[in-house]
Amino acid sequence: MSVEDVALAGQEPMPAPLGPESFEPFPLSPPIREALAARGYAKPMPVQTAVMAPALAGRDLVVQAQTGSGKTAAFGVPILEKLVTGAAKPGFPHALVLAPTRELALQVAEELRALGQKKGIKVVAIYGGVPLGRQVSGLKGAPEVVVGTPGRLLDHLRRGTLGFAEIKTVVLDEADEMLSMGFWEEVTEIMSMTPQSRQTMLFSATLPYEVMQVASQYLREPERIDVSGQALTVDGIENCVYHVLSEVPKPRQLLYVLETERPTSTIVFCNTRNEAEMIGKFLSQSGFVAEALTGSFRQRERERIMQRIKTGELKYMVATDVVARGIDIADLSHVVNYSLPEFSEVYLHRVGRTGRIGKSGMAISLVDGKGLGTMTTLERQFNVRFVERTLPPEAEVLRFTTMVFRGDAM
Repeated sequence: MSVEDVALAGQEPMPAPLGPESFEPFPLSPPIREALAARGYAKPMPVQTAVMAPALAGRDLVVQAQTGSGKTAAFGVPILEKLVTGAAKPGFPHALVLAPTRELALQVAEELRALGQKKGIKVVAIYGGVPLGRQVSGLKGAPEVVVGTPGRLLDHLRRGTLGFAEIKTVVLDEADEMLSMGFWEEVTEIMSMTPQSRQTMLFSATLPYEVMQVASQYLREPERIDVSGQALTVDGIENCVYHVLSEVPKPRQLLYVLETERPTSTIVFCNTRNEAEMIGKFLSQSGFVAEALTGSFRQRERERIMQRIKTGELKYMVATDVVARGIDIADLSHVVNYSLPEFSEVYLHRVGRTGRIGKSGMAISLVDGKGLGTMTTLERQFNVRFVERTLPPEAEVLRFTTMVFRGDAM
């Protein structure tokens, strides 16, 4: 099956059907129904309505859905329903969920534990940044489900504390984020080690080429379902570009752009964690009220930064796409792309954070050679109209780097 065949699946992606008023029509066992009720899940969300029947039937799925749409229960309930309690051997789970970050792995594992508790299903979360010991103990307890980040899953596999031979279901959660974070080789390595007879469900907010290529290689006649609930448009948003000057350091040019545009609040998007941390520090040292937010931050620190920008205390948050996923800031005046993303759909999701609820917004991008391809695709495929603006001569740009610290500067 070609990538084009997967993208179409013989037809347009299936929209979310109108759902039932309860979970009653679905063939679920009493323990799962009790768990749903205990979680307060009375009426299925659109993604759950769309996914439940084909997932229970064992179909492979490509699902376009946003964070917060209820997708964990959408794939979790069918997985838990079909699992046999106590049938797994130590280190050989029957279901595997891949997640891009520690935070998401913990969140998914917690949800699956709650939904599977009354059935007696064991769930273990596997992620990096912590000692292996407790995770090894958890795997020895013969969990039916393992949720983990790709790198740490492979660590356990190579140590012999985890095996994939008994896997019956694999879920790729937020596949586009695993791609953008550089985990794609690990993802494909894991997929190649799991049994070909497995059921595979792929969930992603966007579907770039590489994600669809994996779908064509590892999924069997997948049904594609679109419950993203977001039209990829840029209505009400002014899209501006500054072409980066080769003779002036790029961070210095960002200073000029921000000084010129004077946003009241903004997210500055970077493509990598190192880039975000560097730009956050650079802006702060230059007198801007700015902080970086990356995946390396502890949850308490993330919450502190989010609170600052939501209250208006912080005017500039510098972030990567993965940590910005699910962030909703009212009255965000600007989105700034320090670097254009590789995939055009990611741009549309970034800039869609401004200009909400009928308000106007502005998206500003610094474009160099690497970003020209994305810009061309956006113009041709998504009818984005860019207004080109020009940076001043180098001498004028340099003047902005000598600005003094002002308490109310930026």
